[in-house]
Amino acid sequence: MQIIKTFLLFVIVCVGLLLVALFPREPEIRAEGRAQTVKVVYEFSWTKYKENLSGFFSHLINEKSLGDTRYKKPVEQEVFVYFTRSLKIIVTAFILSLFVGILKGIFDFQNSHTKRNFLGNGTTWVLQSIPDFLLILFIMWFIILNFRGLNIMGHDAWYNFIFPAFLVSIYPAMYISRITSAAILGEVGQQYIQVAKAKGLTKKIVLYKHVLRNCMSTILSNVPTMTIFILSNLLFVEYLLDYRGAAYRLFQAIDFRRTILVGRAEFNLYEPSVIIAYGIGFMIIVLFVQLGSQLISRKLDPR
Repeated sequence: MQIIKTFLLFVIVCVGLLLVALFPREPEIRAEGRAQTVKVVYEFSWTKYKENLSGFFSHLINEKSLGDTRYKKPVEQEVFVYFTRSLKIIVTAFILSLFVGILKGIFDFQNSHTKRNFLGNGTTWVLQSIPDFLLILFIMWFIILNFRGLNIMGHDAWYNFIFPAFLVSIYPAMYISRITSAAILGEVGQQYIQVAKAKGLTKKIVLYKHVLRNCMSTILSNVPTMTIFILSNLLFVEYLLDYRGAAYRLFQAIDFRRTILVGRAEFNLYEPSVIIAYGIGFMIIVLFVQLGSQLISRKLDPR
C-alpha cells in the first residue's frame, strides 16, 4: 500500500511540474508614445495555456521527442550528456553518505561516554549545525588556498566528480550518523542483547551481528531524506565548481531573460521542455530510492 502511495505521489508531482513549467509567461511588448517607450505587459490567457499544453503533448506524441533546447539540440540528447555527469556525483555521494554515516554513527555511540566524544557526537553536531552552503564554501576556500595545483573546477578530467561528491555528501553523512547512533542507543537494554552477552559473545559481535542488523530498517527508512539532501546541494556545488551537470543545466533552463527589440522580443531563454525533462529525472531518482528503501526496510524489519 505504501508503494502505491509513493508512486501516486510521484505522478501527482510530475503533473504539477508539467503544469507549472508550461504556464504561459510570454509578456506583450509594446512601444508607446512619441518617444516609443518600451513597455512590457503581461496578461494571463487560458488559450495560450492550452496551446502550450497541446503543443507539448502533440510534439511528444508525433515527434517522439520533448523538443529542442536553446542550442537547437534534442532535449533527450542533452539530458543524457548532462545527467551522466551528475549521476557520477549522486551515486558517489550516496555511497559515501550511507557508509561513512553508518560508521560515524557507530563511532559516536561507542565514544558517547568517553573523552573522545568531542570527535564523535561533537563533530556530528558541529557539522550539522553549520549551514551546508557555508560549510561547502569554507572547504572550497581551504582547498583552493592550500592545494593550488589541484584541479577541482570543471568536468573535463575523469576525476572532477570526486570533489563535488565529497562536498554534497558531508551533511547527509552526518544526518545518517545521527540516525545510526540514535537507533543503536534505542536497542541498548533489549532482551536479546542480554541473551547474546550471556552466551559469551563479544561486544563487537553483538554490535555488528545483532544490534546493527536490527537497526538497518530504521537507517534505510531515512535514506530518501538523505538523497534529498544530496540533490538539494547539487546545484550549489555544480555552479560554484563550474561542473556542467544536470542541476547546472536545469538552472540555466529556468532563465527567463529576453533580448528585447522595439516592438518585438527575441531569444527566449526559458526552456520548459528542458525543465520538465530534468525535473522528472531528479524525481525518478528520488522515487527509485524511496521504493528501494521501503522494500529493503520491510525485508530487514525484525518485527
